[in-house]
Amino acid sequence: MARHIHELLGDLPRRLSVPQVAELLGVREPTVYRWLRDGEIPAYKVGSTWVILRDEVCDHLEVRHNRHGAQA
Repeated sequence: MARHIHELLGDLPRRLSVPQVAELLGVREPTVYRWLRDGEIPAYKVGSTWVILRDEVCDHLEVRHNRHGAQA
């Protein structure tokens, strides 16, 4: 699965913006900001700016994906 996520998102810039993450995940920007504040998406806050690294988002998605046969 890791290769698939990295291949799928590999064309994105190394640093993602909040609008890019919102589009990628199919949610609105306020949702992304809430997830950033709550630590649901890996990122770094520098002053008032969020630094979101593509590879960290890929790794995070890889760990959290639903696996066949996984129980809820």
